[in-house]
Amino acid sequence: MATQQKSGGLSRRQVAQLYRPVGPKYVTTVSPTTMNSANATFLIANQFDLSLPIIGFELVFKFRVVIGTAGLASVNPEGFLNFLNNIQIQGTNARQKGNVTLWNIDGATAWMMQHLFNNRAGQYNINNQAGGAIEVIAPTSPIPASYNPTGTAATYDVRIVLRLPSHPFECNDTFKSGYLIRQEEWADSLTMQLTFGFQAAAATTGALGTGAAGTTVAYTAYGSGAGNPTCDIYTLPVEMGLDLKDALLPGFLTRFAQPVTSILQSAGGLNTAILTLQKQPTSRIFGKFGTSTVAPYFATLSDTNVTTLGLTLGGNRAVRNNVDIFAHKNDALYEYFADFPILGYQVLDFLQSNNPDSVYPGDKIGDGSTFQLVGTVAGVANALGIIVQEQALYLPTGPLYSF
Repeated sequence: MATQQKSGGLSRRQVAQLYRPVGPKYVTTVSPTTMNSANATFLIANQFDLSLPIIGFELVFKFRVVIGTAGLASVNPEGFLNFLNNIQIQGTNARQKGNVTLWNIDGATAWMMQHLFNNRAGQYNINNQAGGAIEVIAPTSPIPASYNPTGTAATYDVRIVLRLPSHPFECNDTFKSGYLIRQEEWADSLTMQLTFGFQAAAATTGALGTGAAGTTVAYTAYGSGAGNPTCDIYTLPVEMGLDLKDALLPGFLTRFAQPVTSILQSAGGLNTAILTLQKQPTSRIFGKFGTSTVAPYFATLSDTNVTTLGLTLGGNRAVRNNVDIFAHKNDALYEYFADFPILGYQVLDFLQSNNPDSVYPGDKIGDGSTFQLVGTVAGVANALGIIVQEQALYLPTGPLYSF
């Protein structure tokens, strides 16, 4: 058996056992009750069952909101997605021998950046009780107006489903098992912290935008005039054959969203250093650009605040050429057959092969050399960027991945 695995010669039965998702498994429900006044934060700990390994997490967030008297004076393009203010998933990993953050990101960014690929890992539905169902289509450029219809006073039932995989997006199924979260590496250390956004009444600015003078906002349970919003939390278990259990040692990714402000608010030349990146193996770098006065909610998304992007070493060696962002955007369309570019969103990619082994070896960058995201910055008031460096701190190893 071991000889077969080392040579890559798996039997039909073993191939069938490699990746067998068994569907979402319910963990718990949290209920934010302050969405009309303040952020609500919940910590979920010691509740994640790893008796079967998991390939990630799923959130199902549902609520009703009544916008009364007057619609919002201005609306944020990503709308109700902003109510997932922050998602942080972390734990202690045996390979790292310490704490690891798997995800630290706002829900709107996480939901949108998955759609840069032909990988629909989320749902966003709005039902307007006055005007019927609103079909929220895949994000485009510009963002469809249906993402935030709250400029009109009405009753809206909202359902957001967000999947947070532990493997890279658009990863070949053969490699997904290489990113399983197992009890052997994580024990009972996993925690999830959810912070929910808020939109108060009147002329205040929040997750949805800025209210008009007479705007009122009230939140209840999905499809009801009573109760409270709910967010159901699930894990995504996977079965593997027992004879494959010891054939791999899973790797893991860490995705940490980092805001960038002041450097984007002053005009810069062609090679303006936007962010110094970590010297770690890097699978993808995501960028999101626009304007905001209340981060992480974007009042606008823009493809003109930063007009070129690239990656450099030491300021003079190109890892990714600093070229027009639309050249980079088209690269993603070509490689992943995505339907449209998304306004304000960008990905610099090292995984076009769908093979995680093709990560950029940032850990091999020498001492004294910088690893930087650079670009041409227009300099716009209230400019905001969010950069996510997806780091592959450990790659899958073991006989299953040694061929």
